Amino acid sequence: MKLKMIAAVAALLASSAAFAATAYWTGKSEYVTTVTYKQGIKCEYNYAGNTFWRTFTGVSSCPSSVEVE
Repeated sequence: MKLKMIAAVAALLASSAAFAATAYWTGKSEYVTTVTYKQGIKCEYNYAGNTFWRTFTGVSSCPSSVEVE
């Protein structure tokens, strides 16, 4: 019985640790050169009223959403 309880708690903790939310692109972006001299695009995202920037290389436009933890 205790082993089943421990396994259930471990599974619950593992699933909550993998929780991800979705942030959405604000429409703001700028083209940049990375520190390794690659061409990239820097995109602003919003999650729950908090904005942050993420840089992508190898794409020509910002993804409309990204997963965050």
